[in-house]
Amino acid sequence: MQEKQAYRQALKEKRAAIPAERRERLDGKIVKAIASTSLFQNASEILLYVPIRGEIDLLPLARIAWEMGKPVSFPRCDTEANSLTFHRVASADELTAGAYRIPEPSADAPLCVPDERALCIVPALTFDPSGARLGYGKGYYDRFLSKFPGICVGASYAELLVRRVPTEAHDRSVSYLFTEHGVCKCEPAESTEQVQAQSAQKAKKASPWASFRAFLQTRIAKKDHMSLTEASNGEVTPSHAIPTRALHTPPILVAVTFVLLLLSRLIDTHLTNRNNEYVVVILLQLLIFLVPAVVYGKLRGDLFSTRIRMSLPRPEHLWFTFCMLAVMITAGLLCGILTGGISSMTGNFTLYDTFVARLNGNIGETVYVILAYALLPAFCEELIFRSILCAEYERFGVGVAIAVSALFFAMLHFSFPLFLSYLVLGGLLAAAMYATRSFFTALILHLCYNLFCLFGQPYLSAFYVRAGNNEIFIFCLVLLFLLFSAFATGEARKIYHVYAKNNLDSSYAPQVSPRALPQAFWKAVRSPVSALCLAIWLVMSILNLL
Repeated sequence: MQEKQAYRQALKEKRAAIPAERRERLDGKIVKAIASTSLFQNASEILLYVPIRGEIDLLPLARIAWEMGKPVSFPRCDTEANSLTFHRVASADELTAGAYRIPEPSADAPLCVPDERALCIVPALTFDPSGARLGYGKGYYDRFLSKFPGICVGASYAELLVRRVPTEAHDRSVSYLFTEHGVCKCEPAESTEQVQAQSAQKAKKASPWASFRAFLQTRIAKKDHMSLTEASNGEVTPSHAIPTRALHTPPILVAVTFVLLLLSRLIDTHLTNRNNEYVVVILLQLLIFLVPAVVYGKLRGDLFSTRIRMSLPRPEHLWFTFCMLAVMITAGLLCGILTGGISSMTGNFTLYDTFVARLNGNIGETVYVILAYALLPAFCEELIFRSILCAEYERFGVGVAIAVSALFFAMLHFSFPLFLSYLVLGGLLAAAMYATRSFFTALILHLCYNLFCLFGQPYLSAFYVRAGNNEIFIFCLVLLFLLFSAFATGEARKIYHVYAKNNLDSSYAPQVSPRALPQAFWKAVRSPVSALCLAIWLVMSILNLL
């Protein structure tokens, strides 16, 4: 008990020493971090607290929740029963001074009855990596949380976190922890040595696959996962705050897709003339892309699914999406003409320079073509190269995440002439995903672009042949590219203005200055596995030229 009192006094002094201007800036970052996660966006109800004596001001979350139509509740303290109840309010004006002079809802405010999707943000002086919290000693929240069915999260300044919070049997922990650097899932209070010893003991009795899976999970968590690491002074800070290590596991996923794609070429010659050609193409894509992506996500843990932007696009983003599609089509044509000449517009649509789409006007076959050559490639490629890779590399900055994902996407097609086209298209798809906060926007754009290549480009080629003038045709493409680029940029500005108005995070990652981008990019890709991917691309691209 005396140890807790000493912690409280020291932390109160340390928190009070943070300048008000800096505290306000950190509060804004924490609010953005919470509001941008699926924990907040999928919550059925938000349980907040009113900040006192230098606590993090999370009241802007209430305004965001109200605008989203979510109910918001604040606590009432019953000093006689030593209990805490939450009551719904529709405005901060409904809070009045109550117990301990803390603003709280009135006694007749609607009582909050939380369910398992309710999100309770718990105040505390500090937390540790296991989620243990140090409160003010009254025990109100511990008693409330013992019966709370929803999700408990904590918020703290990174500099106030400690290696270990002294706990007692009645103390309740949180499941997730937010700082100005982002979110992490709290781990059990066991030491690293204990976890490794238990894993090793289980591995002896497990199957070879289970042992391999445990090994991969350990390596991924150790090297790449966003976690809390101990500093030399006993505090903890997020390991991704200052990225110094290259990532090794994301390139492994890319290398696996490269190798599987190359293996598919070996069996293609035996299957292309069969009646089940489209079924084979579909199954191969599932094995090449979807299966590795699902396995990778499972190995990364449950929290990883909150970072890959599976939210649906909004209707107000429709015009932006259309403009981006026009930019992609014109940019793809211009890049193709630049690297392959005007003749690059002709020819059949091919998938990875292996599977050739054949259109004969039959409705049933057309459906198969759309599924096998447009929809499925768009979904599989966007899942890996935009959703997963961007989520992994954005700790180096959004610009680096876009560049790296576009680079690997361009390398996937093993072609020097097509490299520039796919590099530009990959960058545009990633930018669209970040602007709309939705993987599905990139999926829709990719699908529509594939449909254009399948059904639209032949008509465009016929129009060009009939026109017979290269200069006018290229001039029109450049004009359309610039026009829709301006439209898309204007719409993106409006989208980010709405994010700023709602106090939502618009960067998803630490900001990196333009001058530091080359260094950050090099840190992101300086991996032996990335070098292996580059070698595979070079060899196959050269062979394709021969």
